[in-house]
Amino acid sequence: MGCVLVVAMVVYLMFRPNLLHATAAGAELSTFSLALKEWTLSYNLSVGVDLTRHNARLALRYHSIAADAYYHDQRFAHALLPDFSQPASTNTTRITPSFQGRHQLLGGLAAAAFRREDTEGIYSIHVTMAANTEIKLTPSAIIRLPGPNIKLDCPLRLRLHPSPSNATTTTNNHNPHHFHPTTCHISY
Repeated sequence: MGCVLVVAMVVYLMFRPNLLHATAAGAELSTFSLALKEWTLSYNLSVGVDLTRHNARLALRYHSIAADAYYHDQRFAHALLPDFSQPASTNTTRITPSFQGRHQLLGGLAAAAFRREDTEGIYSIHVTMAANTEIKLTPSAIIRLPGPNIKLDCPLRLRLHPSPSNATTTTNNHNPHHFHPTTCHISY
């Protein structure tokens, strides 16, 4: 029992909540439209999330990674991502979930929000991710411990990205479709 407590304390001290930082560093929303008669949402969304690990003594392995996209509390897309490792020598890794398809929204609240946001040209979308982790202590990766389940929530405000055929060139540095990086909330 004492050994288990010591191991648990070591893991806690090495894998504190400030170990991982997540940022939605890029996103592209190329399709986002609603067929009003059936309230069917058509979408094409890709997001680049940077996972930054601040503890160089640990390597992390992420597995069973799932990403979901929500529009006004309704999940409209789901994607499974491949397992990957973040070695101790790499402190930032980008994962890129992509969502494309159609989904019928339930109730009139989301449709009303869509009509409002469509006139503004900016859509509020939440992308969440969940993953199981395994911790490897370095320099010898012999010691492997189960890590916490990680949950990310990335609140995004996105504009439709123009298609190449409709794109216009701007003469100044202001691009209205430029994505501003957003900090994602992490829970364990």
